[in-house]
Amino acid sequence: MEEFMDLIAMRKSDRKPEIGDVFVVQPQENEYYLGKVIESNVISENLNFKGMNLIYLYNCRSSVKQLPEKMMDCKLLLPPTVVSTAPWKNGYFETIGNIPVSAIEKTVDFGFFEHFDKKDVYFNLAGEQLEHKPQYTDFNGLSSFRTIGKEMQRLLYGRKFL
Repeated sequence: MEEFMDLIAMRKSDRKPEIGDVFVVQPQENEYYLGKVIESNVISENLNFKGMNLIYLYNCRSSVKQLPEKMMDCKLLLPPTVVSTAPWKNGYFETIGNIPVSAIEKTVDFGFFEHFDKKDVYFNLAGEQLEHKPQYTDFNGLSSFRTIGKEMQRLLYGRKFL
């Protein structure tokens, strides 16, 4: 297995993420991006999501690990995604505090899609089919810290992956 170098490990934690937890991700030395747990221990018909954590990763860069003054002014860097506790256990996500989930965060139009019979079908977090294409979509829905690291490197620094 190749060495993972797309995110820098920080502090490992066995603590389960909670709704409102704000965390940092470090794609390069002394460069932190903010994320937030929107839902923990997800309840869903989609078995891949069951018991996982819905996160938003914001395009908010900082040189220090601290709670933001205006996190809501930042746009999403990646579509909302679902993760296990592995990013925290391996130290790639480090919780720095907790801010309640805002009304705006609760109403973000997102979904996950699958390709059926030559067309995309969209689903919400609960696994129910949506009648529209959401503003933010993700094919996988469930991501690992490796996938998140690769996507961050591609979007932020233009790295291409084979």
